[in-house]
Amino acid sequence: MNQNTNPSFNLSCGLLHLPSPPEFYKAIDWYTFPIAGLPFLLRNIISLQRSGLHELIIYIETSQEEIDTLALAIKKDSRVIAKTQWASNPKQLKENLNNRKNKVLIFNGSNLYDKKIVCSTLKTFIQQEASTSKALSISKDELEALIAIIRQNNANDLTDIQDRIPSFKYISASATANVKVQEDFNIQHERLLAGSGQNHDSPITRLLSRPVSQKMTRLFLNTTISPNQITLFSFAMGLGSAICFTEGTYLMNILGGLFLLFSTWVDGADGEIARLKFMETEIGGKLDIICDNIVHFFVFGAIGWGASKANGEVIYLYLGGLAAVASLASFILLGAIILKKNTGATSPEPNSEPSMAEKLANRDFIHFLMLMALIDQVKVFIVVAAIGASIFTIYMIYIRLTQESK
Repeated sequence: MNQNTNPSFNLSCGLLHLPSPPEFYKAIDWYTFPIAGLPFLLRNIISLQRSGLHELIIYIETSQEEIDTLALAIKKDSRVIAKTQWASNPKQLKENLNNRKNKVLIFNGSNLYDKKIVCSTLKTFIQQEASTSKALSISKDELEALIAIIRQNNANDLTDIQDRIPSFKYISASATANVKVQEDFNIQHERLLAGSGQNHDSPITRLLSRPVSQKMTRLFLNTTISPNQITLFSFAMGLGSAICFTEGTYLMNILGGLFLLFSTWVDGADGEIARLKFMETEIGGKLDIICDNIVHFFVFGAIGWGASKANGEVIYLYLGGLAAVASLASFILLGAIILKKNTGATSPEPNSEPSMAEKLANRDFIHFLMLMALIDQVKVFIVVAAIGASIFTIYMIYIRLTQESK
């Protein structure tokens, strides 16, 4: 989980205009209203920062007291590393924009900007700008025209601003991301929550796991519980599942399956919260992956042990050991790839597709295990797990060998 901005997007400056809130609302209340656990303005600033903007001018025509309060709320959040400047009137805005040589990107603060969409837009913009080295100074007349257009807050005028004033370019947001009335906050909250899964979620995960994990995410979003704490809770539940499976009885197998299923739901919630609240960290990404695979190792071994005790056949003990060792081996082979991709060693494209190995390395088997526990056929599960884990390990060895040969 990477918390750094993409270094290839090194843009000089963005202008975030905060239109006046609806009647009867103060700017401080409107722009600090939480959406999915983060204040509206803070969410936009971090999204733009992670899209590649390292300097941001925030323009809002309000009292200096409200400006100071908003600025303090933003400044004290450690996730904000972009340089921010504030302007409360046209004169201050002109001072901030004077003598700039590079194009300024304009963002409308009444929209909720999504990092993926902004990244894609900025990538195209950078490629276009790379073809010219001409610096664009901002004239006094252009500043006057800019302020007039911003104050009107007309979408068409903003979209066409580059044609009228070449020094500026307006970056639009998704058509569904407008926040103009109070009800829009809840709409955006639900939209973000619905999209908090991962692009390599399997159909089973989307159907059976995400709806439950997202309900848990609702409970955790407005608390001080960190994603890493949730990961450790999921890990404890997973180890509890392994202990249950060592008994090998019907009731303990069901209890073990329930513990593991609950662990999976909680495990989904930690990533959802980390993504929604911009709390992804390198250590968090590693902790999540390592804990998952430790749980798998012990659960497979425990199921084999319990099945051997229940059936009096040592073959199940060997099968459990094979499944455990094969799952650990595949983690070692695949883990380096996933950790490198998810923890900041690289900066993947916003819409990059997961590899086939990543798609296969999911936790869908837990639902199959729960079904086998309910019909008292856990011994069938461990046979399938041993075969499946071994085949996946062989596939990962093949992938590593073909990569090394290139």
